[in-house]
Amino acid sequence: MMSRLRLRIERKSRRRAAAAYAGLVLIAGSASLFACAETPEAETEHLYEPAELEPIKGTDVQRVIFTAEGAERTGLETAPIRQNGDKKIMPYAAVIYTPDGNEYAYTSPEPLTYVRQEIEIDRVDGDSVMLSDGPPAGTKVVTVGAAEVWGTEFEVAH
Repeated sequence: MMSRLRLRIERKSRRRAAAAYAGLVLIAGSASLFACAETPEAETEHLYEPAELEPIKGTDVQRVIFTAEGAERTGLETAPIRQNGDKKIMPYAAVIYTPDGNEYAYTSPEPLTYVRQEIEIDRVDGDSVMLSDGPPAGTKVVTVGAAEVWGTEFEVAH
């Protein structure tokens, strides 16, 4: 009687051990397959570029061309430079100051395309700047996201 009981316990133990082992093999196998497999989303994400750079011949400036999705994610907004008498006025938010002390604005000559242009500020008046030199009135300048466009042009990572 004792040997039958022992046999049953050994069989149950072997079955449980085999089931546990099979479960571990399945878990380990699927984990390694999952880790090695690239999903289409991961592949697309890896290749996705929100903008491309196009050098402007004869200058140190690059044209920054965003995709529609890249511009939307960045939240880019523009506003036109206004004329008031002999002064051109643009939003102060459009001004980019570089470490060497130069002042720039990103113009938008066509949709989703941005070009850095040097400006000269005559004076700051609240949220606006009066330009003594820069793009003509009517030119659209980046008012939201200018720092991101600069970072994209100079390939500065966060």
